[in-house]
Amino acid sequence: MNISNLSSTDLNLLPVFQVLLEERNVTRAAGRLNLTQPAISRNLTRLRELFNDPLFTRTPKGLAPTPRAEALALQLQQSLQDLSQLISPATFIPAAATQNFRLATTDYGTQVLLPPVLKRMRTEAPGVNLEIVPWHENLVQQLDHEGIDLATCTVADAPAAIHGRGVGSDRFICVVRDGHPLTEQGLSLESYATYPHALITMGGARKGAIDYLLEERGLSRRIALRVPHFVAALAMISQTDLILTVPYGLAVSFAEQYKLAMLPFPMEQKGFTYSIIWHERHMKDPGHIWLRQLVFEELTKTLEELNVGFRV
Repeated sequence: MNISNLSSTDLNLLPVFQVLLEERNVTRAAGRLNLTQPAISRNLTRLRELFNDPLFTRTPKGLAPTPRAEALALQLQQSLQDLSQLISPATFIPAAATQNFRLATTDYGTQVLLPPVLKRMRTEAPGVNLEIVPWHENLVQQLDHEGIDLATCTVADAPAAIHGRGVGSDRFICVVRDGHPLTEQGLSLESYATYPHALITMGGARKGAIDYLLEERGLSRRIALRVPHFVAALAMISQTDLILTVPYGLAVSFAEQYKLAMLPFPMEQKGFTYSIIWHERHMKDPGHIWLRQLVFEELTKTLEELNVGFRV
């Protein structure tokens, strides 16, 4: 492709050429293109110079294309259609879509938050494929490099190229096995700091948000168990005397299954917001707009339902 030649060519001449091929009449071509007959004649002169061919000859029945014009006709029509599609707004029809999307979340998100999302996706866009990839602590900075369309997380300081939308709030609550001594004694800040804990690490973090809150009070806790998965942590503490501090939505989803008791978190807390995040290169993509709106609506509804019974 010779870009220099292309950039020096008036591409506005090509639609005029196409209409002349279809109408075979200068007057009718001028009417379709909302131009004057002299303007069409001038464009035809320039087209003849461009292609080094008369292109049309006059006959009693109108303009007759030359062999060169006839040879160009099919290719010209296809090229104009391709250009029209190139500059037309992109569209996304869920029922006919066959796209692949990658969504990053935790095991909690996969088991509790995403089932309604998948159910609706299968209804609205049965040809769309969804891949769930595990969340890790550096994912916000690597979102675009890992080819991830959307991620669910709590995020405080995202890079400038990352966009997000809050889908709901939650607060910490403590869970212990049914029959744990603290279910009778109650949970004070002192007993909270004294008992051994389990920590959900999600990528190897040595401390959690709770540890920084304790440090502000001059306290610390012993982390007796580190687990990278939310639901696995719940299963494990159900057989021990460890305390696990988790989002209320997670606790209420699995407390009955693992026979866990929920205790109020013994410190003042502001709570936190779950968000969906994506890279800015997806902002205008119609398929991505559909995906994130669907995920937003379903996650918002699910989190509202989970937190209906929250008690501080």
